[in-house]
Amino acid sequence: MVKDWNLNFLKMRRAKYLAVSCWLLAFGCFVSNANCQSDPPDFLTEGGGRYELLYTIPVKAKDFTTDKLQNIYLLTPDNEVIKYTPGGQEQFRYPNKTLGDAAFLDATNPFHLLLFFPDYQTVLTLDRTMNLSGQFNLQQFGFFRVNAVGMASDGRLWVYDEVNFRLKKIESDGTVVTESGDLSLVPGKTIRPNFLVEKGQIVYLNDPNQGILVFDVFGQYQKTLPLKHLKEFQLFDDQLIYFTENQLVSFHLKALIDKPIRLPEGVNSGDKLNVQKDKLYVLGREGLKVYKF
Repeated sequence: MVKDWNLNFLKMRRAKYLAVSCWLLAFGCFVSNANCQSDPPDFLTEGGGRYELLYTIPVKAKDFTTDKLQNIYLLTPDNEVIKYTPGGQEQFRYPNKTLGDAAFLDATNPFHLLLFFPDYQTVLTLDRTMNLSGQFNLQQFGFFRVNAVGMASDGRLWVYDEVNFRLKKIESDGTVVTESGDLSLVPGKTIRPNFLVEKGQIVYLNDPNQGILVFDVFGQYQKTLPLKHLKEFQLFDDQLIYFTENQLVSFHLKALIDKPIRLPEGVNSGDKLNVQKDKLYVLGREGLKVYKF
């Protein structure tokens, strides 16, 4: 009897310990204002809903992006990058009129904003206060035709070398850290990518005519996703979202099925969209509109 009582007592203490540990873990996630996993935005889990217009930034811009902290980066026609807080207040500016037209912003890493100038084959990186923190002169490194670049999670740079048909990761001095095999042999056609991004130790290289080529973090080709005619996209956990034909679409990377997501009225095919957590960003003629889901 004493032995059974001691055994039950130990089981009760163990259960209480596990319950308290789980509560502490959940509380820790709550106070840090971060989920234990990187949850997808509500747009993806709910499939659409009502939208509330929070504010409009009345600035003419040719491109924009956001980061995971919900900061906003607008690229003006004069090649000036303007950073805004999640509430829409201007913080910092970075102008550059010496390298031609800036064509691409990448805020995958909010502490290393990437700015690409294809005319001069030059990539700049900016810190969180929009000060210049690095420069990659691709022509000096022997790259003469690059149209797709993206930041690596380790601070290096991914580039697709169209002359040699290889995806490469390079240091700031041009040293190649890792590279793929000859990708002209993969689909049997010449690859002409326009966009690439690294997410979750996976690299996604987009060719509008071929689809999205998927690589591991060492640059080794894995597969091609059958999504064509895309300009760019975003990735959240197992879901890839893109905007096409006035429709926001969520594509599940494992189930390989897609579903449309309802959008606010007035979104046009020429607009550019971006999502972060519970917000939808729409860049149009009137400026940048920020909606809450």
